[in-house]
Amino acid sequence: MKTIRMKFLADTGKTFTLSMNYARDGITALEAEEAMDAVIAGDIFDHTLVSIAGAELVDRTVTTLL
Repeated sequence: MKTIRMKFLADTGKTFTLSMNYARDGITALEAEEAMDAVIAGDIFDHTLVSIAGAELVDRTVTTLL
């Protein structure tokens, strides 16, 4: 399962991270930036997000033992 982690700088000076599971393969930097700009413009959180701090695509493998 892939997870995208989008990191923003909030108006408080702290980093705000938004993670979403089931990200698709092949997400480009441009697509991530456009999505993050939309999150900032939406202003839907208690903190005001002022800029993009980074993004990561995390690939996690889980092996069920029992």
